[in-house]
Amino acid sequence: MPPKVLFTTVYKNSPELYDYIGANARSKWLRFYWPRIQSFGLRFLKQNIPEIEIMEYPTWDEYLKRLNEGWDVVGFSFYLNETHEILDMVEAARTKKEVGELWAGNYGALTPEIQDRFDKIFVGYAEEAVAPYFDRKIDKNDVIHPPLIEYLDTAFHKKLNIYGIMFTTRGCGVGCKFCQTPRFCNHPHPVPIESLERVIAYYKEHDINVVVIEDENFGARRKHADQVVELLDEYGMVWGCMARADYLRKKIDEWVEMRMRPDPRSGTDGRQMKGFAGAAIGIENLHQERLDAINKREGTEDVLETIRLLQSYGLGTVGYYMIGFEDDTKKEIETDIKQLAGLKLDITQICILTPLPQTVLWDEIEERYGIFEKDWHKFDMKHLVWNHPNIPPEEMEDILDKSLRKVYNRLTPIRTSFRVWANAYRFAGLVGVRAIKSYITRANEFDFRPEKPRLLETGPHLLDDEKSSGETLEKDLQPAV
Repeated sequence: MPPKVLFTTVYKNSPELYDYIGANARSKWLRFYWPRIQSFGLRFLKQNIPEIEIMEYPTWDEYLKRLNEGWDVVGFSFYLNETHEILDMVEAARTKKEVGELWAGNYGALTPEIQDRFDKIFVGYAEEAVAPYFDRKIDKNDVIHPPLIEYLDTAFHKKLNIYGIMFTTRGCGVGCKFCQTPRFCNHPHPVPIESLERVIAYYKEHDINVVVIEDENFGARRKHADQVVELLDEYGMVWGCMARADYLRKKIDEWVEMRMRPDPRSGTDGRQMKGFAGAAIGIENLHQERLDAINKREGTEDVLETIRLLQSYGLGTVGYYMIGFEDDTKKEIETDIKQLAGLKLDITQICILTPLPQTVLWDEIEERYGIFEKDWHKFDMKHLVWNHPNIPPEEMEDILDKSLRKVYNRLTPIRTSFRVWANAYRFAGLVGVRAIKSYITRANEFDFRPEKPRLLETGPHLLDDEKSSGETLEKDLQPAV
C-alpha cells in the first residue's frame, strides 16, 4: 500500500492572497493585481506523482482538519519570509499521533537554522527524489508539465487577462551572488518539448491564448528555446518571457518578424493576434560596478538598449531593480530612481538588497557588516535586515516607498492598458482588438478554483491521441484542497 503523503504551502493569514504586483504598487485603486493562487512546485509534484495530496494556501482550520486524517508524511513547500508560520504548522503536526515524518522543500528549506525541525530536506526540484517513496522512477527528462492557469485582476475585481504559466527550463547557472538558485538548482535542465507541447495544447483547447514563460533565464538553452518559440508560433499563442538582456537583444527583431508570418494551421495572413509580446529583465542597478560586484555578468547600457528596443516595437517591459548596495546613499538612490522612472516600464519591481541563506551575498554581508534581523518575515526584499553603512532601516524603507510611488504612479496602468490595445490594433487590426476583448471575457468566466486541480492525463504517446480526438486532457483525480 503506498504511503499517505500530504504536501502543503503556508497557511493564509488573511482572505487576501499574496499579490506579486501589489507588493510593488502603492495605489489602492489604479493598479493591476496578480494574486498567487497556486503553488507551481506542488502542481509539478502532483502532476508527476498523482498519489500525493496537496493543499494550497489553506486556512489554519483547514490545515488542522487535514492533519486529523492521518499521514505517513506531511511536507511543507515555503519561502523564507513564511518560515515562522511554517514552524507553527510543524509544531501542530508534531502533536498529532496520526502524523509521521515531516519534510521540507522549496527555497525556505535552504535556511540552516531551521533544518533540524524537519525529518527530511529536499533541495531543488523534487519529483525525482520523491518518486521512489511510491515505487516510481522519474527522470528529469520525463517530467510532465502541469497546466498552471492564472489571471490579471483589477481593484474592481474585473479580470483583464487569463494566461497559462510555462517553465521551459528549471534552474539557473549564472551564479549571481544575491540569488539562492545556484544552491537550489545550479544546472538548468530543459522541460521536454513533448511535455511543453502537451500543456500548450491544453491551454489552446481551453481558449487560453496567452503564455507567460516563468523561467529564471529563458534562453539558457538556446536551441531548446528556439524550439519553444517555434512551438508557440505553431499554436498561435501570444507569449512573453523573463530573460537576460544580452539574449533578448539578439532575438527581438526575429521574434517580432515572426508575428507577421502566415498562420501555419489556417494559412491566413499575418493580421492575427499571436507572437512575442514583451519581456521581464533583471536591471538590478544602473551602476556597472554594482552589477559586477554581484556577478551579474551584464552591462548596464546593454540592458537599457534592450529596453529601448522592446519599447520601440510597443512591447511590454517589466524590470527588476535593487537598492541598498553598500555604497548607496539616499541622494544617489533618489537620482537613480528618477532615471529608472524615466524608462516608463509597465511594471517595476524594486527590492532592498537582502542577503539570503546559502548565498555568497549572505556570507559577504555577514562578515563585513553583520545581519541583525531575526524576524524571517522581514526577509521579503522590502526591509533592510543588515547593518548598512550609510542608511538606517527605517530610512531605507521610506526610500523604497517613495521609489515605488515614483516608478509606479497612478498613470502607469492607464499607460500600459493603452499600449496593449494600441499594439493589438497595430499588429492585427480589428482582429487584435476583438482578441483582447475575448481575453477579458474568458478571464471573467473561467473557474480558477476548481474542486480538483487541473492536470494532464499520464501515459505514453498521449499527444497524438489528444490531437486527433480533441478530448479534454483533464484527469479525474482525487480532490485536493
